[in-house]
Amino acid sequence: MVAGAKGRTARTNIRVYPGAYHDFDHPDLPLQQRSNVAISAGPIARVHVGTNAEARADAIKRVPEWIAR
Repeated sequence: MVAGAKGRTARTNIRVYPGAYHDFDHPDLPLQQRSNVAISAGPIARVHVGTNAEARADAIKRVPEWIAR
């Protein structure tokens, strides 16, 4: 997806944060598992969510820099 957008009007990039889950940028959300999620990777319909302080700090720094480009 990103490779296809390069060179066009979209100036995209993808940053992967190993060990970070959905809502990693929430200010204070303990790691937990949510059930009965309609869209999930597995048949049990569960996902993990929770703050990842390191990923959150990096994203908070990077997003304004990206928007300002």
